[in-house]
Amino acid sequence: MFLSLIKFFRGFLLVRLNGYSPERFLNLCSNHNILIWSLSNRGDTYEFYISIAGYRKLKPLLKKTKTRITILKRIGFPFFLYRYRKRKLFFAGILLCFCLLLYLTTFVWLIDINGNSSITDETILSFLEKEHATFGSKKRSVNCSALEEALRTNYDDIIWASVRLSGTKMTIDIQENLISKKDSENNIRLEGAFDIVADKPAVITSIVTRNGTPLVKTGSEIEAGDILVSSELDIYNDSNEIVDYVYVAADADIYGQTQYTYQDSFPMEYNRKVRTGEGKSAYSLSLFSYQIQFPSAVKKKEPFESYTESRQLAIAKDYYIPIILEKTTYYNCDYEKVTLSKAQAKERAQENFLQFMKKLEERGIQITDKNVMIEFADNTCQVNGKITAVEKIGRYQPAEERSTEHESE
Repeated sequence: MFLSLIKFFRGFLLVRLNGYSPERFLNLCSNHNILIWSLSNRGDTYEFYISIAGYRKLKPLLKKTKTRITILKRIGFPFFLYRYRKRKLFFAGILLCFCLLLYLTTFVWLIDINGNSSITDETILSFLEKEHATFGSKKRSVNCSALEEALRTNYDDIIWASVRLSGTKMTIDIQENLISKKDSENNIRLEGAFDIVADKPAVITSIVTRNGTPLVKTGSEIEAGDILVSSELDIYNDSNEIVDYVYVAADADIYGQTQYTYQDSFPMEYNRKVRTGEGKSAYSLSLFSYQIQFPSAVKKKEPFESYTESRQLAIAKDYYIPIILEKTTYYNCDYEKVTLSKAQAKERAQENFLQFMKKLEERGIQITDKNVMIEFADNTCQVNGKITAVEKIGRYQPAEERSTEHESE
């Protein structure tokens, strides 16, 4: 690619060679280090490409071999300039276009966000807009260090952020806290008095208390809101009487057996779209906030499906410009009636149930037992199930402090 650009800007020729001894001429070119390429035999003649500098060295070789050369085509930037040398407005337009492209490189035209999962791209883009560092912002007004600090300050889930500018592209790499919000609350060092209370009904399977007074034990049945570990610690005197209370932030790992219900239903007969032919494409061009639709012979007829692909143009690596080319492909469709057999319906029901369990496991919930019933009624497949699981339970709740007064005897 780079060599082709050099050839273009220096200029080269397509020539035809004929005469008494063309083979000897070609050998002499090799001996004199005169570069020729794309050599082809045309019967009694040869055609090849040669640079302008190489063409100027051919006169003594042509005389020695009694051959002659005919120029077939002139290619390259020098010939382009010579051809349009009298069109001053044309060159002024090229210069203006070059200056415009150079000016556009002083703005941010692409924002690439990586590493986010719980925080959406739209949320981060809205934040950047408030910070005046969004699409179309001046690069010199973007403070990368300040943006990194602001991202970490405004979003608790972001523990590391990197913002960098390259060309007209702003890349934002972030790392989120992989610990869930619930686990983070359980592991954080709280100041003050906090009880741990149940956040759902369960049967306690294990409890390890590090701070506070446990009020339940393994096998206890609890309801939502029950206090599991109290922040209250009793203070005894020498007579083994409670004389005061000390309040701390309770700390414990509590696991309980919980129940989940699962319900799903879908019709045994339904209509689905089926493509009836090849897709036809329509193109559009977006410039800043304006969209230009190119003429198209596409005729949309309900029902149909459409898929859109977009590509932002760039003049070089990381030097994007605010021009987006979109290609939308339309497919004509018909509705096809689908009737599921009981075996097919059971297979679909099982796939849906497995997806539900997978989501539970992703939340750190350990499934210990499951019971699913599939029934068919009124041309509908109905699924009901119960899932037994073991998971970490409990949440923090501010404690109510009390005091005890004892009379001195």
